Amino acid sequence: MNPNNILSIRTAESLSQMIFEGRFAPGDRLPGEPLLARELGISRTTLREAIRILSTRGLLEVRRGAGTFVTRSERIHEDFELLKIRDTHVSLKDLYEMRLMFEPQAAYYAALRASDQEIAAILDYGEALGDIIRRRDPRWDELEQKFHNAIASAAHNQFITVLLPIFNRAIRQGVILANEDPVVADHSLGDHRLIMQYLRDRNPIGARAAMHLHMLNTMRDFRIEID
Repeated sequence: MNPNNILSIRTAESLSQMIFEGRFAPGDRLPGEPLLARELGISRTTLREAIRILSTRGLLEVRRGAGTFVTRSERIHEDFELLKIRDTHVSLKDLYEMRLMFEPQAAYYAALRASDQEIAAILDYGEALGDIIRRRDPRWDELEQKFHNAIASAAHNQFITVLLPIFNRAIRQGVILANEDPVVADHSLGDHRLIMQYLRDRNPIGARAAMHLHMLNTMRDFRIEID
């Protein structure tokens, strides 16, 4: 598989996260290609392909001679309004219940809908994350977010994409707790391997079950009551 395709998918994920975390609002013009490519550490060719991906998803609009803009569609405005909930004060229990509701089904659709490049990117993140967890590397939080975000994005459901900042809040808090307990880290490694296996096999039922198990295991490890 062409590694440039995987890099383009990753870049598209990074750009969409910038949009949904509020760096670029609806109607904003993105920085010029040279500046943005340099910031992301990629080639302009990779950036153009990432922009093409997000244009087909309706997030970006390329205007000849004017630049690339975040779409002003009503749907995107509604998405940004929904993102205000990311600042709502909620408990770790609430955050993980939210993940339990949505992430298993996201894994199901990712197994069905993801492109080969997206599956490859997910597996790449998962392998890197495994090494990070075993070493208790400080980048655990970053890679954990990228792994789960890549799965959610591969479901190709705009609502799930909007929820990523909420999932990431739970992941950040979870990694802090997991770093304090080697048992939690071991559970995460096993759960991630199972999720990756079913996604690699394009098995949606298995992927959903593996993600559901991962959420339940994590909640139990964190002593979060499961009703």
